Amino acid sequence: MFNAVPIWLKALINVAGFLLFFIFFAGLGRILFAYLLANIYGISLNQLYELSSQPKHHEKLLLQELGGVIVEILAVWLFPVLLGNKLTFKQFGLDWRGKTKDFASGCLLGIILITAGFIIMKIMGFVQVVKLEFHPIIFMSYIIFFVCVAISEELMARGYVLSTLMKGMNKYVALSTSALIFSGLHLMNNHIALVPLFNLVLAGYLLGIYFIFHKNLMFPIGLHFTWNFFQGAVFGFEVSGHNIQGIITQNVMGNILWTGGEFGFEGSIIAVPVVMAGILFIYFCYSKKSSLEKESLSKLQED
Repeated sequence: MFNAVPIWLKALINVAGFLLFFIFFAGLGRILFAYLLANIYGISLNQLYELSSQPKHHEKLLLQELGGVIVEILAVWLFPVLLGNKLTFKQFGLDWRGKTKDFASGCLLGIILITAGFIIMKIMGFVQVVKLEFHPIIFMSYIIFFVCVAISEELMARGYVLSTLMKGMNKYVALSTSALIFSGLHLMNNHIALVPLFNLVLAGYLLGIYFIFHKNLMFPIGLHFTWNFFQGAVFGFEVSGHNIQGIITQNVMGNILWTGGEFGFEGSIIAVPVVMAGILFIYFCYSKKSSLEKESLSKLQED
């Protein structure tokens, strides 16, 4: 009976099952890890959450989030195993071979885009720099944290969801569907609203468009990492509603539509043209590169 189901519907059912499993498994894992940390520190769970919101206790938040990220990576690997289809991380697209330059390009693009957004907001008078403060340990902790977040979210959203959808439908339809799913997964974030949700859909395109041409995660991981890291740990914006201690302590002024409010830069309408510019750059750069690679491969096979 299941064989009669259209291939695109099979892909959607697979993704729906994965998301239910991912949300349940990762959520349960985060709760258990929080209880473990609370016991290690000898405090209650409520005290752990209260302390985690204070900058001087940042290591508690980082440990809590790192534990969650590890559980999420495990969930991505475990789901296909339960279906009897064990996959390696390389099959998800987590493969360095020949992609070091693309990873560096992704990192650079993330820095350029978020820096452009900060400069625009500064020029328009929406951001006031209050002070500059550099803490090496906090800085290095955030590097590790945001690298793990980038790997986790890209494995889930592009490595599994987008690649599965691409097996059953047109790659652009799959990209659009995965972008909507990526945005929907942030519905429980602090201070979420319509503009942030729209921007997160655009972020789904930004992070996924390279993948539909090259089926590799190194570029989007680099882009995802530096976008989040520079946004929070350098420029001091909230990252998707999460407060981050940055080198720059800033004061955001003006209408929430322009500033993003407590959601951060990703909640601002200024982010729309910035992210769109990134999408267009990746499309014109890497769709052409993909075509040239396919032509070269075709010629080699003919020879």
